[in-house]
Amino acid sequence: MELAFAAFIVIAIAVCSAAVVIGVPMVIGLVAYDAIQSNKERKTAAAPVRADDPTSIAVKRGVARAFVIVGALYWSAATFAQLYSGGQSGAGQAIMAALIPLGASLVTLVIGWYWERFTAAALMFAAIGVVAWGVVYQFEAQVWLITLVMLVGPMVTASVLFWLARRSQEAYEFATSLPPKLAFAFAA
Repeated sequence: MELAFAAFIVIAIAVCSAAVVIGVPMVIGLVAYDAIQSNKERKTAAAPVRADDPTSIAVKRGVARAFVIVGALYWSAATFAQLYSGGQSGAGQAIMAALIPLGASLVTLVIGWYWERFTAAALMFAAIGVVAWGVVYQFEAQVWLITLVMLVGPMVTASVLFWLARRSQEAYEFATSLPPKLAFAFAA
Protein backbone atom coordinates (compact mmCIF):
# COMPACT_ATOMS: atom_id res chain seq x y z
CA MET A 1 0.00 0.00 0.00
CA GLU A 2 2.80 2.40 0.86
CA LEU A 3 4.50 1.71 -2.47
CA ALA A 4 1.31 2.56 -4.38
CA PHE A 5 0.89 5.73 -2.35
CA ALA A 6 4.50 6.75 -2.98
CA ALA A 7 4.01 6.11 -6.71
CA PHE A 8 0.89 8.28 -6.67
CA ILE A 9 2.80 11.12 -4.98
CA VAL A 10 5.66 10.86 -7.48
CA ILE A 11 3.23 10.90 -10.42
CA ALA A 12 1.30 13.85 -8.94
CA ILE A 13 4.52 15.85 -8.51
CA ALA A 14 5.60 14.99 -12.06
CA VAL A 15 2.24 16.06 -13.51
CA CYS A 16 2.25 19.36 -11.58
CA SER A 17 5.86 19.95 -12.60
CA ALA A 18 5.03 19.35 -16.26
CA ALA A 19 2.02 21.68 -16.04
CA VAL A 20 4.17 24.48 -14.65
CA VAL A 21 7.15 23.87 -16.95
CA ILE A 22 4.88 23.90 -20.00
CA GLY A 23 2.46 26.53 -18.71
CA VAL A 24 4.89 29.29 -17.70
CA PRO A 25 6.61 29.65 -21.11
CA MET A 26 3.27 29.30 -22.88
CA VAL A 27 1.69 32.09 -20.83
CA ILE A 28 4.76 34.30 -21.28
CA GLY A 29 4.51 33.73 -25.03
CA LEU A 30 0.78 34.50 -25.05
CA VAL A 31 1.33 37.71 -23.09
CA ALA A 32 4.12 38.75 -25.46
CA TYR A 33 1.98 37.94 -28.50
CA ASP A 34 -0.94 39.90 -27.04
CA ALA A 35 1.32 42.89 -26.34
CA ILE A 36 2.68 42.85 -29.89
CA GLN A 37 -0.79 42.54 -31.40
CA SER A 38 -2.21 45.34 -29.27
CA ASN A 39 0.70 47.63 -30.25
CA LYS A 40 0.04 46.88 -33.93
CA GLU A 41 -3.64 47.65 -33.52
CA ARG A 42 -2.89 50.92 -31.70
CA LYS A 43 -0.53 52.07 -34.42
CA THR A 44 -2.89 51.25 -37.28
CA ALA A 45 -6.15 52.43 -35.75
CA ALA A 46 -6.97 56.08 -35.30
CA ALA A 47 -9.73 55.19 -32.84
CA PRO A 48 -9.10 55.19 -29.12
CA VAL A 49 -7.70 52.09 -27.48
CA ARG A 50 -10.30 49.35 -27.50
CA ALA A 51 -11.11 47.34 -24.45
CA ASP A 52 -10.55 43.60 -24.28
CA ASP A 53 -13.56 41.42 -24.68
CA PRO A 54 -14.95 39.62 -21.61
CA THR A 55 -13.64 36.27 -22.88
CA SER A 56 -10.05 37.52 -22.87
CA ILE A 57 -10.49 38.87 -19.36
CA ALA A 58 -11.95 35.56 -18.17
CA VAL A 59 -9.05 33.64 -19.74
CA LYS A 60 -6.51 35.82 -17.92
CA ARG A 61 -8.29 35.30 -14.62
CA GLY A 62 -8.70 31.58 -15.24
CA VAL A 63 -5.05 31.03 -16.10
CA ALA A 64 -3.93 33.04 -13.05
CA ARG A 65 -6.18 30.97 -10.81
CA ALA A 66 -4.96 27.77 -12.47
CA PHE A 67 -1.36 28.70 -11.66
CA VAL A 68 -2.32 29.22 -8.02
CA ILE A 69 -4.17 25.88 -7.87
CA VAL A 70 -1.45 23.86 -9.63
CA GLY A 71 1.19 25.47 -7.41
CA ALA A 72 -0.81 24.55 -4.32
CA LEU A 73 -1.16 20.95 -5.43
CA TYR A 74 2.54 20.69 -6.29
CA TRP A 75 3.84 22.18 -3.05
CA SER A 76 1.36 20.24 -0.93
CA ALA A 77 2.39 16.97 -2.56
CA ALA A 78 6.07 17.86 -2.25
CA THR A 79 5.69 18.81 1.42
CA PHE A 80 3.83 15.61 2.21
CA ALA A 81 6.30 13.46 0.29
CA GLN A 82 9.31 15.06 1.97
CA LEU A 83 8.00 14.65 5.50
CA TYR A 84 6.43 11.23 5.06
CA SER A 85 9.19 9.55 3.06
CA GLY A 86 11.98 11.04 5.13
CA GLY A 87 10.66 9.31 8.23
CA GLN A 88 10.64 12.62 10.07
CA SER A 89 6.96 12.39 10.92
CA GLY A 90 3.91 10.20 10.59
CA ALA A 91 1.16 10.49 8.03
CA GLY A 92 -0.95 12.78 10.23
CA GLN A 93 1.81 15.33 10.70
CA ALA A 94 2.74 15.17 7.02
CA ILE A 95 -0.88 15.79 6.01
CA MET A 96 -1.13 18.74 8.40
CA ALA A 97 2.05 20.23 6.94
CA ALA A 98 0.72 19.68 3.39
CA LEU A 99 -2.40 21.67 4.28
CA ILE A 100 -0.30 24.84 4.76
CA PRO A 101 0.34 25.44 1.02
CA LEU A 102 -3.28 24.51 0.28
CA GLY A 103 -4.54 26.99 2.87
CA ALA A 104 -2.28 29.75 1.59
CA SER A 105 -3.48 29.15 -1.96
CA LEU A 106 -7.11 29.12 -0.87
CA VAL A 107 -6.61 32.48 0.83
CA THR A 108 -4.92 33.79 -2.33
CA LEU A 109 -7.82 32.61 -4.49
CA VAL A 110 -10.48 34.09 -2.20
CA ILE A 111 -8.73 37.45 -1.95
CA GLY A 112 -7.93 37.39 -5.67
CA TRP A 113 -11.58 36.84 -6.50
CA TYR A 114 -12.43 40.33 -5.23
CA TRP A 115 -9.19 42.31 -4.97
CA GLU A 116 -7.09 41.37 -7.97
CA ARG A 117 -4.59 44.20 -7.69
CA PHE A 118 -3.92 43.46 -4.03
CA THR A 119 -3.42 39.80 -4.90
CA ALA A 120 -1.10 40.71 -7.77
CA ALA A 121 1.00 42.89 -5.46
CA ALA A 122 1.01 40.23 -2.72
CA LEU A 123 2.15 37.53 -5.15
CA MET A 124 4.91 39.78 -6.48
CA PHE A 125 6.13 40.64 -2.98
CA ALA A 126 5.99 36.95 -2.04
CA ALA A 127 8.13 36.09 -5.08
CA ILE A 128 10.64 38.76 -4.06
CA GLY A 129 10.56 37.36 -0.51
CA VAL A 130 11.29 33.84 -1.76
CA VAL A 131 14.31 35.09 -3.70
CA ALA A 132 15.50 37.05 -0.65
CA TRP A 133 15.02 33.93 1.49
CA GLY A 134 17.13 31.95 -0.97
CA VAL A 135 19.89 34.56 -0.89
CA VAL A 136 19.93 34.71 2.91
CA TYR A 137 19.97 30.93 3.32
CA GLN A 138 22.30 30.38 0.34
CA PHE A 139 20.28 27.89 -1.66
CA GLU A 140 22.21 25.36 -3.70
CA ALA A 141 21.88 25.32 -7.50
CA GLN A 142 19.29 22.51 -7.51
CA VAL A 143 17.16 24.28 -4.92
CA TRP A 144 17.36 27.52 -6.91
CA LEU A 145 16.23 25.70 -10.03
CA ILE A 146 13.23 24.11 -8.32
CA THR A 147 12.35 27.32 -6.50
CA LEU A 148 12.56 29.54 -9.56
CA VAL A 149 10.75 27.18 -11.93
CA MET A 150 8.12 25.82 -9.56
CA LEU A 151 7.47 28.76 -7.21
CA VAL A 152 8.78 32.14 -8.32
CA GLY A 153 7.88 31.76 -12.01
CA PRO A 154 4.26 30.75 -11.42
CA MET A 155 3.79 33.41 -8.72
CA VAL A 156 5.10 36.18 -10.99
CA THR A 157 3.03 34.88 -13.92
CA ALA A 158 -0.14 34.74 -11.81
CA SER A 159 0.62 38.21 -10.47
CA VAL A 160 0.94 39.69 -13.95
CA LEU A 161 -2.21 37.93 -15.13
CA PHE A 162 -4.25 39.13 -12.15
CA TRP A 163 -3.01 42.68 -12.79
CA LEU A 164 -3.78 42.54 -16.52
CA ALA A 165 -7.24 41.07 -15.90
CA ARG A 166 -8.13 43.92 -13.53
CA ARG A 167 -6.79 46.53 -15.93
CA SER A 168 -8.68 44.98 -18.84
CA GLN A 169 -11.85 44.78 -16.77
CA GLU A 170 -11.67 48.48 -15.94
CA ALA A 171 -11.04 49.36 -19.60
CA TYR A 172 -13.98 47.20 -20.65
CA GLU A 173 -16.28 48.77 -18.07
CA PHE A 174 -15.20 52.26 -19.15
CA ALA A 175 -15.67 51.48 -22.84
CA THR A 176 -19.11 49.97 -22.37
CA SER A 177 -20.47 52.48 -19.87
CA LEU A 178 -22.86 55.21 -20.84
CA PRO A 179 -21.45 58.71 -20.96
CA PRO A 180 -22.70 60.94 -18.15
CA LYS A 181 -25.38 63.46 -19.08
CA LEU A 182 -25.96 66.80 -17.47
CA ALA A 183 -29.29 67.34 -15.78
CA PHE A 184 -30.82 70.41 -14.20
CA ALA A 185 -30.81 70.56 -10.45
CA PHE A 186 -33.61 72.48 -8.84
CA ALA A 187 -33.31 74.06 -5.45
CA ALA A 188 -36.23 73.53 -3.18
